[in-house]
Amino acid sequence: MTDRIRHLTITLDADYRDDDVESIVEAIRMIRGVEYIEEGIVTAEDHLARAAVRAEIQRSLHEAVDRVFKLKDFDRSLAERKDK
Repeated sequence: MTDRIRHLTITLDADYRDDDVESIVEAIRMIRGVEYIEEGIVTAEDHLARAAVRAEIQRSLHEAVDRVFKLKDFDRSLAERKDK
């Protein structure tokens, strides 16, 4: 027996003005089986969540770059010791 699907959640790739998203909504409404569409308004919480994710990615990237440079410095110091 297969599962039955009651709803799908669609997330847009960016924030759109409500009048600009009308064509997307109309296209989705043309799909067979679509009964209801609810547009989600962008809130301050959305912006805060994005900022938190962006900060976490930046922090992780900085840590990774720092580790790479520390390894390069370590390898360089080992090579200098071998040369002596």
